[in-house]
Amino acid sequence: MSQLDLKNEPKYWGVFDFRAETRLQFKFGGLLMDLACSDKDWLLQYEVKTSDTAEAPSVCRISTEDVAWQLANQQRLVSDKIPQQFSLYPTMPDRPIVCRATTTVLLLPKEQISLYVTVPLWLQLSISDVKKPLLDVPTECISETWFGLNSREGVMSYALRMSEQLDIKPSEKQGMRAAIEISIKNESNEILSLDKVNVPAPNLALYVDEAGQFCTHRITMVREQDENATLTIDNVMSHDLANKDLTFVCGPRDDLGQHKITKALSTLFG
Repeated sequence: MSQLDLKNEPKYWGVFDFRAETRLQFKFGGLLMDLACSDKDWLLQYEVKTSDTAEAPSVCRISTEDVAWQLANQQRLVSDKIPQQFSLYPTMPDRPIVCRATTTVLLLPKEQISLYVTVPLWLQLSISDVKKPLLDVPTECISETWFGLNSREGVMSYALRMSEQLDIKPSEKQGMRAAIEISIKNESNEILSLDKVNVPAPNLALYVDEAGQFCTHRITMVREQDENATLTIDNVMSHDLANKDLTFVCGPRDDLGQHKITKALSTLFG
């Protein structure tokens, strides 16, 4: 795996020169972002709408005279020394993702299966010497949900729509999404119901292959004999991508390393 060489990558994310009288418009799935630069300020507007997530991302230069500042979210960055570069990088979601199967999947005792899901990516827009991103937004509309036993035990998460549910086959067309393989082992003597799985998206690093498809490490979840389950971020890429030429994009928001984490069964499988 190699460090990212921006000169050889499609120029819809990476580091951009951004001098006065420049205006760029980006499209990433459902995210439309417009950024214009003058001598003393940047004008930024963006909006996230429902869209075809498999559509190829794009960026184009447009005239600074075409104002049309009509998107839902607008910001203005002012400075006596306006930055002349910015970085725009995809990253994993900032909360866990609750993935539901089309129909309930039942895993027999002492059996193992791999399921696949693709999760929408976020985009972070940053400038040098400022640690916090100017923008950290999803590339798709995605619903919030509470995942836990009750209103006190659980965590705020995101819920995918019906078309992004768990499947036994990896998705071929991902767009601005990352493919995740979830290896599930049932070590107990009882049938394990897999109607929903809580994917720890913030704990995953992000990679991209030569075709521009994003992927992460494989996750392994093990149902133990008791009411506990273990979670491991494997040192293996999802969907056996280890033999492909992958480029590292960014690290996890919250790095668990290779540690095995023991959780209550309900925190992983509902």
